[in-house]
Amino acid sequence: MRLLFVTADMGSGHHEVTAELMRRCAATGAACSSVDVIADAGAAGARLRATYRLLLRRAPGVYDAAMRAWARWPGLLERFTARNAAPFERLLADAVAAARPDVVVSTYNLASQCLGRLRRRRAVDAPVVTVVPDPGAHPYWISPDVTAHLVPTALTAERFRALGAPGTRVVRPTLRMEFRSPPDRTAARAVLGLPGDRRVVLLTAGSWAVGGLPRTVELVRQLPDTLAVVLCGRDERLRTRLSDVAAVRPVGWTDEVVRYLSAADVVVDNAGGVTCWEALACGARVVAYRPLAGHGRLNVATLAELGWVRWAHDGDGLRHALTTDGERSAPAGLFDAPDAADVVRTLAPRP
Repeated sequence: MRLLFVTADMGSGHHEVTAELMRRCAATGAACSSVDVIADAGAAGARLRATYRLLLRRAPGVYDAAMRAWARWPGLLERFTARNAAPFERLLADAVAAARPDVVVSTYNLASQCLGRLRRRRAVDAPVVTVVPDPGAHPYWISPDVTAHLVPTALTAERFRALGAPGTRVVRPTLRMEFRSPPDRTAARAVLGLPGDRRVVLLTAGSWAVGGLPRTVELVRQLPDTLAVVLCGRDERLRTRLSDVAAVRPVGWTDEVVRYLSAADVVVDNAGGVTCWEALACGARVVAYRPLAGHGRLNVATLAELGWVRWAHDGDGLRHALTTDGERSAPAGLFDAPDAADVVRTLAPRP
């Protein structure tokens, strides 16, 4: 079986999910290849990435308005994005022609839109599967010409079906192997050198550390007997800025995420994406605060509705959520659904 995976250099979440899916499929004998619809698209990809990052950092209201408009008029916004999609569609068509896959697997929303249009024009004839890491249901993930949409919760699936997504199925969140058996809190703190007698609050905002993280850090570090551990991702300026701040431990890009999540009493997240799933798998209590515009707010709202995270809507709410004791445990049923890699393999055409 030949599988082509489509990822995107937009933060690290798409890459993490894609890499783990490829590892699992390759372990069963599948021949796996990949294409990065952003990094491999040259100047067009660089412009799209820079625009997205600029909107999140400097104009989140504009991005949020665009996502709301897309949710209300999905057909109109899909046609608008299609006007500038030619470089990405050429890249994907060439990648499919070269790989001759039995199934194409996309973990990025705009790539799925492009692949749907290519299938409609018969430029791609293989089944196309979209693996959706986000719990929030937004039309920008959906193409009527994609074969299947694999989503992480039953509530997400219900809303995808209402939006007309074909082949919607629930799969468990795709996480790296170390999150199947995370360390306990005491062991994780010992390895990381974190105090055992203080409240440890872990703050995360993705690999780009966007979303006004310093203001959240200032609120958290003022709590008594609390250490704010901040995952700064690839933002070295933020790590340097926080390096001399009392009651704060900034952490640069690290491979010890599973230990930091396991060591924390509470995790403060602003995206509801892959890191949030990882925190839940580690049994951490997750508090959402100042979620990112657009997809971040939608993800957080869905997870809060499920009761898997607590959404603090203001500073007082955050302080109360962080100082209220609660049990550490993964949500019931979080990993009961089938594995996405197993579902992908069943969608290959029979010889």
